[in-house]
Amino acid sequence: MIRIDFDFKKPWRIVIYARMSSDRQNPRSPDQQIATIKETMKRQGLHWTIVTVYRDDGISGRYTKKRPDFQKMLRDLKSGRVKADLVLVDTFERLSRAEEGAEIRRKLQRLNVLVLTADSGFTDPTTTPGKALAMVEAIRSTEEGRVKAHNVLRGKKDALRQKHWPGGTPPLGYRLRNVMIIKNGVEEINHRVLEPDPETRWLIEELFRVADEKGWGGSRLAQLFNDDPRIAETLKPFHPATVGMWLDQEIYFGELVWGKCCTGIVDDVRILKPMPKSEWERIPEFCEPLVLREVWDRVQALRNARRRCKDAAQTAKAESENKIVGLSAPGIALKYPLTGLVRCRHCGRSMTPSSSPVYTTVSGEERRYVAYLCSGFAGGLCPNGTRISEPWLREVVMDLVRQRLFFEEP
Repeated sequence: MIRIDFDFKKPWRIVIYARMSSDRQNPRSPDQQIATIKETMKRQGLHWTIVTVYRDDGISGRYTKKRPDFQKMLRDLKSGRVKADLVLVDTFERLSRAEEGAEIRRKLQRLNVLVLTADSGFTDPTTTPGKALAMVEAIRSTEEGRVKAHNVLRGKKDALRQKHWPGGTPPLGYRLRNVMIIKNGVEEINHRVLEPDPETRWLIEELFRVADEKGWGGSRLAQLFNDDPRIAETLKPFHPATVGMWLDQEIYFGELVWGKCCTGIVDDVRILKPMPKSEWERIPEFCEPLVLREVWDRVQALRNARRRCKDAAQTAKAESENKIVGLSAPGIALKYPLTGLVRCRHCGRSMTPSSSPVYTTVSGEERRYVAYLCSGFAGGLCPNGTRISEPWLREVVMDLVRQRLFFEEP
């Protein structure tokens, strides 16, 4: 590793980086960080030259690639567009909360750029105490987030047990009602509870009624709601996956089941991880129900039966094609090579191949009809119900490719 001889008295060229995690925080936070850095420099009599200032507003430090000014700073320093010796931050948490925070520091040091923090009084990171402090800062930056998450989780569970809404957007059909208290002579919000929304509760009631009486699935129910003139356009379009999610929510018979999944950020991607049922929080009689428990149970029985039929069909298909059951490889579908490339001319959605059951021709040959169909048609999100033959489209496209790649003289 290239060693930098650090001397406070040298006229170093510096860049400042500031960040706040959420737009719900104090919007003055980045400005306060910058002011603190400048005040610390002045107090210590440091005559360093500020080359430029980078700041990201409303972005978590657990993200690395999604912070535009942070990435711009790294590119500018690496390319030499900005010539600087130091990166100054208020605390190391402002630079990164990701697990690779220490690696970011090392990458900058390989560019002959050191990271200094105002809260440590710009401790020299090249000395043994400075290196130890850098390790502590890296651990603290991630551990503080873990501790905060633990405290938030504890608070939410306590609110649930008191039948208070733990936070977030209320489910369709409900709204939040503020419960006020008088504190020090001032009225303020103590907590919020769910109550039926007079404007939208009928949607959930109708949804379960049709699902129960007609046995319809998410696609047909979504299309029914998208075609219903009584429903405001601001609530449309309804998607089959969203409708299915509503049908599966216990909250509609009054019971809140919380903590089915936990989230985290890995390589700048938010990951949703299912949690074991033993860790779920179940709060009976959490709010006023919109449907009877008996109705909800019947709808669930229909949905579970439909899932079993679908799983059995997929298993049978995989076994007939000598595939490993449950294995889905990402990338290009070799059987239908145009998958993901065919687009609907009406809505721009991807057109997906669908296959008919195997049938026998007059000559005794077994065949199946495969065609591309707009993925939004089944849910009533797109009026284009045109089916395009997969073999015909593949032949046309391949002919065009051959003509372009292997041009033949007439």
